[in-house]
Amino acid sequence: MPKQTVNKKPVAPKRTAKPKAKATTKKDEVVKAKTTPVRKKTATKPKVSATKTTTKPRPKKNPVATKKKPVVVTKPQYVEASNDEEYPHDMFPWKLVYKDRTEKRTCYFQCEEHRKKHLTRYKLDKKDILFIGYKYD
Repeated sequence: MPKQTVNKKPVAPKRTAKPKAKATTKKDEVVKAKTTPVRKKTATKPKVSATKTTTKPRPKKNPVATKKKPVVVTKPQYVEASNDEEYPHDMFPWKLVYKDRTEKRTCYFQCEEHRKKHLTRYKLDKKDILFIGYKYD
């Protein structure tokens, strides 16, 4: 098989000389000044010499710590509630108390079917229910 030769494209010679500048007039300078954006000068940082002396790092200041007052927990005074306080609504004799995550919820219902519907809707287990009662028992 004969060797194949690859024809390379000729490369354009590099320009070494800059193109000649056009002669400018005052009109050209004014037009050029309007069209070119003005660059803002940025502040330059002073150069640091190699013989810079090291300083000790400043200690960090601790923020002023606010002391929290201790919470005083007292035992609640249990008072026997009358039937009116336990069931404040006459039209809602059924009562349900259950634990919902971290809260204790109290619900009142008109009839037992509504209470059962609530139990099934929220999928309450026996371990979650704290109290089920009827006002006239």
